[in-house]
Amino acid sequence: MIMIDSNIWAYYLDADAPEHKSVAPAVRKSLREGVMINTVVVMEVAHFLIKNLGSVLGKEKLDIFLSFPMQVDELTLDLAREAANELFKYSHLGIGGRDATLLASMRRKGVIRLMTHDETLKRVPDIKAFDPIKKRK
Repeated sequence: MIMIDSNIWAYYLDADAPEHKSVAPAVRKSLREGVMINTVVVMEVAHFLIKNLGSVLGKEKLDIFLSFPMQVDELTLDLAREAANELFKYSHLGIGGRDATLLASMRRKGVIRLMTHDETLKRVPDIKAFDPIKKRK
């Protein structure tokens, strides 16, 4: 099981994004093996799609996204408390509230792998971050 961050989903769902070709194979492989997200990721992806692709195409892409076989952790008061603990623990690394919800969801479900393009999340010591986007030289 792997948590996939919203930035990867944005690149995957927007075929015109320069990063799309880099992330598509990794996302497809992960969907076959097991993917987890939380409801915060759902809203971030929805916001990105509507803002960047418009309401019609954005809604179509969101419906596709929500049809993927994924385990979804809901943002509850308990998860918010757990996320606040992650924030206290890792704010010095630059982790913010949204990223803290990802970490809390991962810990709750025993997931240690994260696909992200976010440099801050890559600094969390006990998370195995994977970035499918090749760095340009």
